[in-house]
Amino acid sequence: MLDFKCPHCGKDYSIDNDQTGKMFECSGCGNIFHTPSQKCCPACQHLIEPGVVVCMKCGLNLKTGEQLETQIHKHDDTPWWLKFLRFVYDVMPGIFRPLTIVAFVMCLVLTFVLVWLGLFIISLGAFLSGIAICSAALMVHAQGVAFLLAGEIQALKSAVVDFTERQMYAFGLMVFGPCLMILVIMVLVGRVVNKIN
Repeated sequence: MLDFKCPHCGKDYSIDNDQTGKMFECSGCGNIFHTPSQKCCPACQHLIEPGVVVCMKCGLNLKTGEQLETQIHKHDDTPWWLKFLRFVYDVMPGIFRPLTIVAFVMCLVLTFVLVWLGLFIISLGAFLSGIAICSAALMVHAQGVAFLLAGEIQALKSAVVDFTERQMYAFGLMVFGPCLMILVIMVLVGRVVNKIN
C-alpha cells in the first residue's frame, strides 16, 4: 500500500502498489493527477528522473523530506561600460546600425530646415502656416528618433507599436525634450530682447 495526499486539496488516499503512477481522480476536489510512484515526487506528483534528490517543481528533498526554497544569486563581473552598451542597445539598437544613423541625420537636417522655415514664416505674420510647418518638423524629428529606437527603417506608426516601455520613455524624452528646450530658450531670449528695448 502507498499513502499519499491530493496535491490540490490535501485529501489522504491509500492505493495498492500496482496502481502507482496512474491517473487518479480526487473525490474531494475532482482534480485529475498522477498517483505517486518511485518516479514521482510525493509532495506534488511531479515526474522525477532517476538519481534526482530534489524535486525541481516544489523543492522537496526526497532523501531528508525537507522543503527547500530556490534562491538565485548571480554575481555579474561584466564591466560597467559593457552593461551601459547593452542597455543602450536594448533601448536604441539603431545607434549601432549605420543605415539608421544616416536616416536619423537626414531627418535631423530636414527638421532644422523646417523649424527655421516655420519660424521665418511666423516672423512674417503667417502664424498658422508657420505653426503647421513647425508641426511637420516635429513629425520628421519623431520619425528620425523612431529609426534609432526601432533599429530599422520603418514608418513611425509601425515602430511605435513595437516599442518596449523603456523605448516609449526614450521616445518621449528624445522627441519632446528638444522642443521644451527650444521653448525655454525662446522665452529667455524674448525677455532679454524686451529688457533691451
